[in-house]
Amino acid sequence: MDELTELQERGLLLIDRYMKEHGQAPTRRELAELLGQKSTNGVNQILEAMQKKNYIKLEPPKQKRNIVILRQPHRQMELFDDGGEA
Repeated sequence: MDELTELQERGLLLIDRYMKEHGQAPTRRELAELLGQKSTNGVNQILEAMQKKNYIKLEPPKQKRNIVILRQPHRQMELFDDGGEA
């Protein structure tokens, strides 16, 4: 199975943390803000790649909060490597 890129792994960990804090998955816009992305297009590409690698499932399709985590990355990266800012 393919490993995640650093950005994909960071996104997965942020999704997991968001779900634990809010009880639901983030929207694409919320995830873009967490990742520091300007557009949701980049987030969609990240999510599609993570789905192809079987880390998440986007179910049901076409819903705002449809991210289901299937498994965690093998290694846990540090979310905050710049003094605590996401």
